[in-house]
Amino acid sequence: MTLERLEALYREHFDYVFSSARRLGVRREEVDDIVQETFLRIHRLAGGEEPENMRAWIFAVLLRVVQHYHRAQRRRSSEAGERLEALEAPSNDPESRAQSNEDVRMLEAILDKLDPSKRAVLVLADLEEKTILEIAQILGLNANTAASRLRAARDELAEAIARYQARDQWRLR
Repeated sequence: MTLERLEALYREHFDYVFSSARRLGVRREEVDDIVQETFLRIHRLAGGEEPENMRAWIFAVLLRVVQHYHRAQRRRSSEAGERLEALEAPSNDPESRAQSNEDVRMLEAILDKLDPSKRAVLVLADLEEKTILEIAQILGLNANTAASRLRAARDELAEAIARYQARDQWRLR
């Protein structure tokens, strides 16, 4: 792959790689390094022929970089409960912004506890709106395995949200 082609891919897919890295649980202060490593691997892995679905291939490369990142994080730190910064809501209403920030923190905390393989399938299905067949191809899985992981991830997500809501209802009494 030429440097010109890499630059074009970078310009075209930077936002996608950045937001996908965040969705896969990379901390805000580390996401730039993950994006850079992803594009370096793309440059190293790209042969003369480009993949049929470039965006899916880029996600697969990113996923492996993020998996390596998470393994390294676990090795370096025994504190697995580290949370991402809350994203600011666009609302100017302080109460709405506070609720939105709390919802984001809750969702990030839940996603952080999901098995990385389930989280990847959930992100691809619900945030990237990929089909099960596309997800299976991107992750190198059997379609039934991808569907099973998605069902399990959605079930775990629903149960965790219900627990958070029950806890909050009890606290507000």
